[in-house]
Amino acid sequence: MKLEQASFYAAAEGAVLQPDQELSGKLLLLERKCPASVRTTSVNSSRSGQPYLLVTSRLPRPPAWNDRFKFQAAGSPEPIGLRVICPAAWRPKKAREEKLVAWLDRLSGSEEEMLLALADEAGVRGLRQEDLASFCRLTPEKLRCLAMNLEQEGQVHILEFSPVFLLSQRSFDFLLVKIAGYVESYHQKRPAETGVPLKKIKERFGLPRPILLLALNRLARDGKVVLEGEQVTLSSFQARLSGEEAAILRHIEDLLLQEKFSSSSFDQLVRKFRLHPSRLTALLDLLLRQKKIVKSQEGFLLHADWLENLKQQLAGLKKRGQKELSVGDFKKLTGLTRKYAIPLLEFLDELGLTRRVGNRRLIL
Repeated sequence: MKLEQASFYAAAEGAVLQPDQELSGKLLLLERKCPASVRTTSVNSSRSGQPYLLVTSRLPRPPAWNDRFKFQAAGSPEPIGLRVICPAAWRPKKAREEKLVAWLDRLSGSEEEMLLALADEAGVRGLRQEDLASFCRLTPEKLRCLAMNLEQEGQVHILEFSPVFLLSQRSFDFLLVKIAGYVESYHQKRPAETGVPLKKIKERFGLPRPILLLALNRLARDGKVVLEGEQVTLSSFQARLSGEEAAILRHIEDLLLQEKFSSSSFDQLVRKFRLHPSRLTALLDLLLRQKKIVKSQEGFLLHADWLENLKQQLAGLKKRGQKELSVGDFKKLTGLTRKYAIPLLEFLDELGLTRRVGNRRLIL
């Protein structure tokens, strides 16, 4: 069997060791003895009062959490029992000895303690089942069981069950603060924009979408942000407009109210008001947030007051016994040409105010 170089941190069982020791000897496997070197940490464990051991050897398979070995030190009659705490590759980067020992202390506890420690260390990117394959030999079923216990205790969030995907509560709390801070900073730097595009938050933090949405939904539930489509805004934020922009906003609103069902395309509005497309988008988004206008799936814009008046007219027709509405009836009701009456009827279908049956609409 081919042997591969391996290093791991272990706790000694049934032996007393001193900090900063260096030993050489052999790991006693079932069918062979593998030369090994051992160096103890300079700081003792708070759990056992003894140092951990960094073991280096050549082994037939990579060591995993909770594996057991026997180490026969040169010149010693009795072997030392070793319990694997952490493959060396999982050591936190640039960790000082004190931090390393504290990390190993967390991993040397129960299965749940180990899993929570790994979830905390994974941070805001989350801990995936495939990451655990090189750390421990727990089955997927066992990992799911441990994850559910931790979730019931409020220690983790399970993002996916199969394969397991976890986010620790500590990392989640940290992420909420960071996202809220980023949105606030974005508003300060761009006070005229109505919100932060979801794409920018995802790019800023490099988050998997399930984690991003979990955090944003929690912030929204707590009343700290407002989610509207693909945009995020602090609940307390009000876009600051120049006098010229405020006047343009009023003109856009008046135009939509006068036209009833907007015949102006986005490009026409850009030319009419001499605005950069991104600025017009921001102003329209502000009207949408203020619920002064409504937008259909096809991009048509309606003034909310006119739409409310139309709802009342339809309700009045239904109350007087009229259950159906033809295109001709609707043109007379609204004063719109067929070009705009048809898409508006389709929009009313979207809103659940009417339902198409053949060439007519039922008033709901």
